[in-house]
Amino acid sequence: MTRLMRILFHAALVALACVLYVALAPGSGPREEENQGAVLFYNCHFWTGTGKDGISAADAMLADRVTGTIAQIGTREDILRASEGGRGAVEEVDLGGKYCIPGLVDAHAHLILGGSFLSYLDLSQASSSEEFVALVVEAASRLKPDEWLFGFGWDENKWVQGGKMLPKAKWINRHTGENPVCLTRADGHLALVNDRALRLAQISSQTEDPEGGEIERDAESGEPTGILKDAAITLVRRVQPVLSKQERMDAISKAMDYGLSNGVTMVHDMGVPLFSQSLDLCMSDLLDVYFSMAEGSEMKFRVYACVPLDGAEELQDFIKRRGWSHPSQMLSWGCVKEFYDGSLGSETALMHEPYTSGKNGIRIHQREALEKKVAKANGFGMQVIMHAIGDLAVDEASAVLTEDGGARSKRRQRLEHVQHVSNLKSTFELMKNGGIFAVVNPLHLLDDAKMMLDKLGVERSAKSYAFKSMLLSNVSIAFGSDWPLVAPLDPLGSIMAASDRVPYEHLESFVPEEAISREEALIAATRLASMASLTESLTGTLDAGMKADFVVLDRDILTCKEKPVVLQTFVNGQSKFKFVVKEAEEK
Repeated sequence: MTRLMRILFHAALVALACVLYVALAPGSGPREEENQGAVLFYNCHFWTGTGKDGISAADAMLADRVTGTIAQIGTREDILRASEGGRGAVEEVDLGGKYCIPGLVDAHAHLILGGSFLSYLDLSQASSSEEFVALVVEAASRLKPDEWLFGFGWDENKWVQGGKMLPKAKWINRHTGENPVCLTRADGHLALVNDRALRLAQISSQTEDPEGGEIERDAESGEPTGILKDAAITLVRRVQPVLSKQERMDAISKAMDYGLSNGVTMVHDMGVPLFSQSLDLCMSDLLDVYFSMAEGSEMKFRVYACVPLDGAEELQDFIKRRGWSHPSQMLSWGCVKEFYDGSLGSETALMHEPYTSGKNGIRIHQREALEKKVAKANGFGMQVIMHAIGDLAVDEASAVLTEDGGARSKRRQRLEHVQHVSNLKSTFELMKNGGIFAVVNPLHLLDDAKMMLDKLGVERSAKSYAFKSMLLSNVSIAFGSDWPLVAPLDPLGSIMAASDRVPYEHLESFVPEEAISREEALIAATRLASMASLTESLTGTLDAGMKADFVVLDRDILTCKEKPVVLQTFVNGQSKFKFVVKEAEEK
């Protein structure tokens, strides 16, 4: 990750160490008898997202304390006049003349992974192979024998020294001999493990590559180098210690605190990939962990929780018992996710034409088998979500999602990333006709721009991250971060990136023809992101009957040059985060 990206990624630590972070725990609010009536938020410039331009003349919003819904949007005087004698006590909250927008939705993140990674070795700051090794050696020196070392965030393309070469187990074996090591690349599609981990997983020169994965081998000896790609990572994950239910709940809680500090009020959680843990654990994350948190009123913001496509039948049994959401409306489900290919950085994204290295990427599943699984999930009425980054993967995955014609699920099928496209017109026409949502990652562009030119060349790079072309083709887009993989959990950053398209350490926009307006980007992080999870009746806009999920910013996101600061985040009309400058800083 670049310096700016690291600053964004560590916003959680900044929020904790440099400002006073106020996260109101469930049950810490007013007593029942004090919680009646309503609260009037006033003196704020509201962008409601409801009209053609989303801008409202209103300066106040009335929220019902009990239901957490918006009762009225308008002027303070009109709302107070209408409330006289009909609603009980009205508490007034002055928002200081700032800017209010609907709560921000991150349509693609991994909360358990992200919360866990906050305690892992952060390798994103390594600027060379030598620094990478030094960070690993220092972390390993603090471990007890047999204790696992987990790390994340390395990217060989950012190393000034080392020739952008993938790391090898032999670089770290001498310093980590007593400890198994697993270090995940920034995109999550590669991992470096040491010889100790290879032995525990019983991976040798005789081990066959699993379907959808690759064990990198030395060209001369045939021995594993320590690099595992996509599904091959599963071989090592099976022998790693498993997080307990409480540890997973704690990870989610930490991730939610981080998200709230960035104005996030809802996340579409894509779960932990199957190449990182077993199907049983993936299902447990929803059925046991998230559901228990919802039952215990421990959800700090809303979550749309997805499970692997292979878990469709078990999810269907759960839906028969529990419906499609929790009664609290803080947790919903009904989506199943699968990978079609890998990533650009790992050169495992599936391309029509080869990379400059000569590789074409990886097709993780055989298409015929995948089509059968998708058809089954469609039959259950589930939303199918397909990861597709390479241009060939985007085309083939779009065809799979539209294969059933009229028998398709009515839950708005989704393609995640849609990063590279070879024929903009035909691909987006297929997506539009199939009603496929594109969940894209603007922040990834800031890191990928130079790498795309190196790996794909100028012509193909110009057809990447084609947000404007999608909108002109009437393909609906929503923004996701893929946090903690590659980018931070930061929808405001995504909004700025989609409209500015200026990569890190660059001065000019990258393919400016594909930039979208600031308001189009804001809609993709609010209303359209809610539509992508079928929750647009709850969130995404500020209007009567909607949930009072909103964010207070220090400046206007539609016109500002620098990213706004999140001053407060509200969920159900209750403050969940408040930024307060420390007294020492004020002086």
